[in-house]
Amino acid sequence: MKKINFKYILFFACLFLAVIEPLYAGQPKILILNSNSEIEKYKIVQEEFKKTISNPFRDVDLGDIDRQYNMLSELKEYKADIIYCIGAKACSFANKHFDSPLVFSSIINWQRMSLPSAAYGVSNELNARMPIFMFRSIFPKIKKIGILYSKEYTLQWFNETRAQANELEINILGMAVSKNRAVRGLNEIINDIDALWLIPDPLVISEKKYLYEILDQCDKKKIPVFSYHNAFVNLGAVMSVSVDDPTIGRQAAGIVTELIAGETPSDKVQFPAGSNISLNLKKVKEYNLEYNRDALGLVNNILK
Repeated sequence: MKKINFKYILFFACLFLAVIEPLYAGQPKILILNSNSEIEKYKIVQEEFKKTISNPFRDVDLGDIDRQYNMLSELKEYKADIIYCIGAKACSFANKHFDSPLVFSSIINWQRMSLPSAAYGVSNELNARMPIFMFRSIFPKIKKIGILYSKEYTLQWFNETRAQANELEINILGMAVSKNRAVRGLNEIINDIDALWLIPDPLVISEKKYLYEILDQCDKKKIPVFSYHNAFVNLGAVMSVSVDDPTIGRQAAGIVTELIAGETPSDKVQFPAGSNISLNLKKVKEYNLEYNRDALGLVNNILK
């Protein structure tokens, strides 16, 4: 076996850097701030974003609170032209410490955040008309839908959703709840609703045990549960209409690309472009729910 000359390796390594570095020189740099990369949906969004962009970037996990401020001076020295924030923590951190334009995603009810004028993003929630239309299309007899929400996170979203539901002849009955009070709130409205719509509010389902209690209470009364994640369908929810996380990452990358090109996105905040619909047909039959078979073609996943 021939010996590899280390000098040749070093030479070609230097040659490679000499060729590559000019390609990136002068290109706008992106700083990716992830509120917590251990959260699966944050990880998926970030990986898809990184696959889509071609500019140099640095990605940082802010899940370790003690490291946030220790790395601050180093991050400022990076001099990012655009900062992509995944989650509310990352957005607040960037807004406080940087002046670069922000692009954000994965924030529950982004309207509650204090954002700079140069902030663009992708909403965490679908346009409410879309899931309401799906509920109505598949279950035409369901007219009264209950929603548990919190004033801290989803009050504005709830008010807008209720108005849009009225236009589609669906009556939304809401109950504002505080932490660990979701089950009590459900008991206040369960006898007056045809279905319960669970939304991604951290105070509504602050712990898994409350999710199980909600599902159990509804199951006893054969009240169908609509949800925002397809995992809930496997736990007993009747239907879920969820955002497609990879699409969110690509959308955020598209906004960054527009800004880098000197263009202004037509919408400062976009609704997620992709969705995934799951239906628990087993529960539908168990509850003896009337459903529109012709609309099943709109469903991505059917649990039989």
